[in-house]
Amino acid sequence: MATEQKPIRFSPQYKLISVALVVVLTVWFLLAVQHMLTPFVAAIITAYLFNPLVGWLQRRTGVGRVLWIAVLYVLAFLLIYGLGTLFWPRVAQQSRDLAATAPAMAVQIQGFFQGHEQIEFGGLVIDLAPIEEQLIGVVSDLGRRASESVPHLVFSALESLIFTLAYLIVSFYLLLQAGQLKRWAAGLIPAPYRAEIGALGTKVDAVFSAYIRGQLILVVLMSVLLYIPLSILQVPNALVIATVSGVLEIIPIIGPWSAAGIAMTVALFQTEVPFGMSNLGLVAVVGLVYLILRTVEENIILPQVMGPLVTLHPAVVIFALLAGGALMGPFGLFISIPVAAVIRIVLAFLYHKITDQPELPPSPPATDQSPEADAALQAAAARARHSSH
Repeated sequence: MATEQKPIRFSPQYKLISVALVVVLTVWFLLAVQHMLTPFVAAIITAYLFNPLVGWLQRRTGVGRVLWIAVLYVLAFLLIYGLGTLFWPRVAQQSRDLAATAPAMAVQIQGFFQGHEQIEFGGLVIDLAPIEEQLIGVVSDLGRRASESVPHLVFSALESLIFTLAYLIVSFYLLLQAGQLKRWAAGLIPAPYRAEIGALGTKVDAVFSAYIRGQLILVVLMSVLLYIPLSILQVPNALVIATVSGVLEIIPIIGPWSAAGIAMTVALFQTEVPFGMSNLGLVAVVGLVYLILRTVEENIILPQVMGPLVTLHPAVVIFALLAGGALMGPFGLFISIPVAAVIRIVLAFLYHKITDQPELPPSPPATDQSPEADAALQAAAARARHSSH
């Protein structure tokens, strides 16, 4: 007698247990292999940043994605080669110079504060010893890190080669199959909820794309804008200081002011001061340059490259930075702000669902999907709007 075959059906409890188990095992696995994730994370970010450009070029020219990805790789190689030939030797030399002058700078700081450990202002005695210790610590640490970062590679030569190849291959396939991956991800969502979840995904994508592209633009722009006045003022190791200042722009609030402190400390103890100024006068000018550029950045540059999408309360920004740095180190500092903004979007979505408040999804953006898929999404969005009324 033949046994009747039945499909396996999960109860709601088993579904919840299955999802929780998959999430826990995924997190455990990622934590176990986190040292190997660098090229894959870099490839995902690269594909995420350049997929809109590749898609636009494909639509405008009718040429396949493979050719445009190859062109992108060639241009990236030429750019990296040019920067490595022209830019890196100067950065390496100035890093060595900065490391070599750090001990002498620490001695100068001690001499500057000697006999002036305390100042009296209106009957109030201010102890400057903690400031002296902090400055010496910053200068010593800066010199140590600069000396370590140049002669030693972060990875061994073999590991670097493997990671680079993995990055190139993964980013190539992600760029090549971006449209299929989007359709595959959309197909995982049940059809009745696809329009609403798609609208939520659109908001999340807008936050991440605005923040990541904005930060990369900001790093390059601020490095260039700071290098020009620092060079005119003949601040030693201006290229390294400007580059470090640009990278520190990634860390909101804390980073820019830390960069200004580094530049002002170097200017305070440089031996040759231009234009007949004193060291204190030079420090004031350097501080004014950073203040002006910081003001321009906050009021002109940031609104243009990021917009209001990732605007968060300063207290939330500080908490997100501390949490991101504690959990994931430097990479956590980089992604903490957009993650906090995404959490805000998701919490707002959940709040509307918990309180039964309808939230109309925006029209889906242009994608690499076919016209039939776009029409299906638009029809689903129309049904969702109709049902919410």
